[in-house]
Amino acid sequence: GGSVSATFLLSAYGKHTFTCKRICGRTSLVCGIDIWGGNPPDQPRNVSCIQYGTRGHPTCSWDKGRPTYLPTVYRIE
Repeated sequence: GGSVSATFLLSAYGKHTFTCKRICGRTSLVCGIDIWGGNPPDQPRNVSCIQYGTRGHPTCSWDKGRPTYLPTVYRIE
């Protein structure tokens, strides 16, 4: 067996699925991978938090910046 290498240019944001298939009599799936293309998250701006009373839960909001087109989680610490 040998190895195969391929380079792809992602021209769109979001999820792209690539598969490897064997064609020998009939086509069969050998492997696959999901690749996500997008932007890194911007630094949050205009962060604002408010808490009512000493036992209240803080509620925060901020400007996330440009869309990432990636699964992104924000956490206040």
